[in-house]
Amino acid sequence: MSTRRVAWAVLLLAAGCGREPRTHARPVDWYEANDGRLDERKTDTAVAGPETSGSDRVQPDLAVGEDAWLTDAELIVGDSAFTDVDSVEAPDFPPDLPPFDCGTYEPFDYSCDEKDPDSCPGGWCLAGLCIGPLIDQDRWDDCGDGSCEVCEPACPADCGQAPPVTGKKVYDSPDTISVWVHGFYNKSPAEMAEMVYGEEGGCGGVLGKLKEFGVERPCANTPEGQVAKDQIAKVEYYGGVPAPWLSPEDVAEIEQYPFSGEPLGLQRYALIVAKFIRHRLDVSGAQFVNLACHSMGCLILRHMIENNVENLAAESRLVRWFTSAGVIAGARLARLFDNPSVQAGAQALGLELSDFVIMNPDYVQDTTCWWDHKLYEGNNPLFAGMLIHHTAATDPKIQEALDIQLLDFNNPGDEPNDGIMYTFDEFLHKQSAQASFVLPDGTPMSATHTYFHADHMHMPDTDTAGLLAAAGLFHSRKVVLTLAKVELLKDRETHSPFDGENGQPPAEIAPELTVRYDPYVKNTFGKDVVVHQDLAAHRTAEMFTQAQGQVLLPGIVLFAAPVFDEMDAIQVKLDLLEMDWYPRFGVGEWVFDTDESLLKLNGPIQLADHDVLVESEYARVTIKVEVVKLY
Repeated sequence: MSTRRVAWAVLLLAAGCGREPRTHARPVDWYEANDGRLDERKTDTAVAGPETSGSDRVQPDLAVGEDAWLTDAELIVGDSAFTDVDSVEAPDFPPDLPPFDCGTYEPFDYSCDEKDPDSCPGGWCLAGLCIGPLIDQDRWDDCGDGSCEVCEPACPADCGQAPPVTGKKVYDSPDTISVWVHGFYNKSPAEMAEMVYGEEGGCGGVLGKLKEFGVERPCANTPEGQVAKDQIAKVEYYGGVPAPWLSPEDVAEIEQYPFSGEPLGLQRYALIVAKFIRHRLDVSGAQFVNLACHSMGCLILRHMIENNVENLAAESRLVRWFTSAGVIAGARLARLFDNPSVQAGAQALGLELSDFVIMNPDYVQDTTCWWDHKLYEGNNPLFAGMLIHHTAATDPKIQEALDIQLLDFNNPGDEPNDGIMYTFDEFLHKQSAQASFVLPDGTPMSATHTYFHADHMHMPDTDTAGLLAAAGLFHSRKVVLTLAKVELLKDRETHSPFDGENGQPPAEIAPELTVRYDPYVKNTFGKDVVVHQDLAAHRTAEMFTQAQGQVLLPGIVLFAAPVFDEMDAIQVKLDLLEMDWYPRFGVGEWVFDTDESLLKLNGPIQLADHDVLVESEYARVTIKVEVVKLY
């Protein structure tokens, strides 16, 4: 796509200012409109697999008060990976839920008064029209609290049962294919109609960089790769023309959703991707799948996993997931697309932007996160046992759009972003113990994430993404660095008029960290690769306050990521800063000298469990190093 078209698309999203009044569908309205059934969600799994039909589906008991979780023994069944898997019925998840009546609500008509901020909560009031408001953001607050209330049967975490899971994941099996799912890209409706959905594209995206980091796997678009049990494949989910391998039954299931996207586009794309994976497993004889993705492709995969499309998650087929600048919690920018002016402008330019409907965080929370509706958490039991790592981007300048810093036009929280996505929307922030990966000693481990200073479009093309994908999808360890203890000897705040310091106590402290996998990566692959950049200048560094002479145990995770099995050290640059200017946390003491260093570390850290002590005249710090053997 040309730079000019991208720039216009971005500007349209930023500048759209017209909206037709419409009714906002609070959950109760939506369910009542569907006769109390989650029809949009159910259709994903109603066709979950060839063994699933009609009354054969498992219908969970939604009795109030029953334990919503299966035991660990029930989550992983059997000692072998897939014994007699054809005899296992595909569960019907998300389940049908009963109707309920909790009253009626006044619809939000998107009119507003510019003098009354409450008339357009969280949005912009322009010419009497409310743009991008935040409505009913507390609608799912009670879901996941362990109590089944009368008005929340649409919360299976409280009122239902965990999905039954069969099989056992194997993380180093040679019978594991790797599948790349690309993100959103512009296409006109005419172009969309001619594209072939389900088409295989070979070694695509970040998986195309694996060879540069020691991972040799055949591409699925080669004769040997077509049948290889360790092939790398890329799937196309856009289009109006079915790939030849799709059966008439497959096509009929897919075509119940429009190829132009809009509200049911997410269900269509997830079904295409899931059927493609099922097909590649059948053709190759492989048993397991590594997933990798960028941008909207990551939302498609989240929807596929959580909604058990084609029964892949419940059969324990999906073992690892690597994301690159992924739409994990929806794209807040997408809220602006629900606007006739933006839509009309996009059509005039020949842009197909209806996918922004499905990336609206409200839609993701209602539809994809059906288990407990926690947008930033991966608590669905179908995540259990998956090894997950997210790479999040932090450069707000969009190169294809003339370096526009779109999200900073209206960013009151000064959040880090990559120009299209807010960085903190690109990863799962936590997972429940029942939905996590479980270490050999029984300890649950949630998904990990790292930061890199790239813009949204270019993140998957970076060596950083390629290196971490290789480590995360094909190696067996993660390393975790934790800021375990901080003793503040001198706070570098002003205590007298001429002491040369700025700001008032207590100290506002932000640890900055840059990580390289050297000397291993430089010596082995001949590349200088920054793996992780967590900097105040990029707005990602966390902050805490501390008084001079005080000892704290912050417990802040400085770094957590997969590493190569052959590595014995990493290169770490740590700078513990006393911040005098950090708008993200409301620190505005002195703009002319934003920070002072309390302590520095620049050198190797051995990959073995131990504590690293770093001292200066200002502070004494203990960093806990844990090397986690995953399996």
